[in-house]
Amino acid sequence: MKRLKKQLTAALLAAILLAAAVPAFAADAENFSGLDSGSTSMAKLSKGEIAQMLADAPLELPGNVFDEAPSCIAPYTAGRVTDSALQAAADRLNALRRLAGLPEVALDAALNENAQYGAVIVAAMGALSHTPAQLPGMSGSFYENAYSATSSSNLSAGRTLTGAVDGFMDDSDASNIDRLGHRRWQLNPAMGKVGFGFASTDSGYRSYVAEKVFDASGRGCEYDFVAWPASGHFPNDLAAFRSATAWSVTLNPQRYQTPAQSAITVTLTRENDGKSWVFSGTNYTPSASGDYFNVDTVGYGVPNCIVFRPGDAGSYEGLYTVRIDGLKDHSGRPVADFTYQVDFFNAAAYFDAPQPAPSPEPDAAPVPSSGAAYPSTQQVWVDGRSVTFQAYALRDASGNDTNYVKLRDVAYVLNGTPAQFQVGWNGSVSVTTGAAYTANGSEMSTPFSGIRSYEAAAGATLVDEVPVQLSAILLKDDAGRGYTYYNLRQLGQALGFGVDWSAETGITVRGQDN
Repeated sequence: MKRLKKQLTAALLAAILLAAAVPAFAADAENFSGLDSGSTSMAKLSKGEIAQMLADAPLELPGNVFDEAPSCIAPYTAGRVTDSALQAAADRLNALRRLAGLPEVALDAALNENAQYGAVIVAAMGALSHTPAQLPGMSGSFYENAYSATSSSNLSAGRTLTGAVDGFMDDSDASNIDRLGHRRWQLNPAMGKVGFGFASTDSGYRSYVAEKVFDASGRGCEYDFVAWPASGHFPNDLAAFRSATAWSVTLNPQRYQTPAQSAITVTLTRENDGKSWVFSGTNYTPSASGDYFNVDTVGYGVPNCIVFRPGDAGSYEGLYTVRIDGLKDHSGRPVADFTYQVDFFNAAAYFDAPQPAPSPEPDAAPVPSSGAAYPSTQQVWVDGRSVTFQAYALRDASGNDTNYVKLRDVAYVLNGTPAQFQVGWNGSVSVTTGAAYTANGSEMSTPFSGIRSYEAAAGATLVDEVPVQLSAILLKDDAGRGYTYYNLRQLGQALGFGVDWSAETGITVRGQDN
């Protein structure tokens, strides 16, 4: 396919974002059955339009972030983020909203100013809180502005301005998956204005974002439901939608009665092989991975949100059908047929330029029951600081290595951050997310050297008491003591922290949202 233009004309950009003109790309051949999510008057985008729109609203930020750097210690100052960085965050949000079939929002100077105070106070605390206490040395007026911001914002730690937008849309860690509140605020059809604040420090998660999202001044749109991923073509290479990301369907309360979880069944079907996942009942525990189902009726922008996630879907590719049974329309009549379809594709494939691999450590293949493990030093950036893990690698027949890191090393490095976790043993390796890690002296040291024999770690890992199947290996020292090593990306997916890779920085571990 011919290389797409790197920039759109202003007229074409308006057409793509507002669906007010004929699309620039020919419509794709697929015919989707069922309902359409998002605005009933907004045309669905072709794959090419989606690819171009995302290319013009990238995660990369333009140049320096600050016109005036804030002070996160007394005397506190709010500072000022560059207009270009703020606009990049708004552009990214509008691109994701357009994917969902929602009208764009406008960057607002007053909301930006207020959000900046919120970013500074959470950066000064080194933690996320919507109701922070006044800090020593902080004036009453500064605190009043900061509290106003945090209590009406999405908050993120460990991400850039644009990265936070995708992180809020993902929203599928154990502490947020039951309601997906950050996502739903970003996908509120009535939102008309948005503001962003950003601050950084030399400790903790180092970067902190406040996103003012409680606005409801927009023109809104007529819609049946808002879905993520949205119906029609949808990119599977977004940070805002991963294999562990929950699906959501937010029903228009003017068209549907409040859904009862006990009455609803959701069926997700992968059309290329007919595999289906069925979600019903209430016996689900919030976690960072695994099957999940919940109905949340609180008004995060719009109430009545149905949340579901298949735990073993793997990478999404091709056509999927969602069917929801048990709904009633606003007058109380049963809804006979509520189905929609999502066609996943790789947006980056629409460009001729070679794309970097998403990670040097892809999701690990099944581990052979035994074999040889090779010593492998891995440099990882955690909260902006370089950490060296003494890892071990398994080598395939082609000579490619898959690296594994010691579980306690990861717990030790993340201790004191919002992504901290405790490690235990009760017949199986157990992990308790959010709990402080207790060191045992074995951390960040290699108890053996050279090539070692390994065994595939038997059984599931208990994450917050929920069994999770992860690829792991067991290495023993000369005294027979065992040490469990995990694939870092899989571990992050299970415990709710992100693992990214780029050619410039290598492996990066990033943070959480509130």
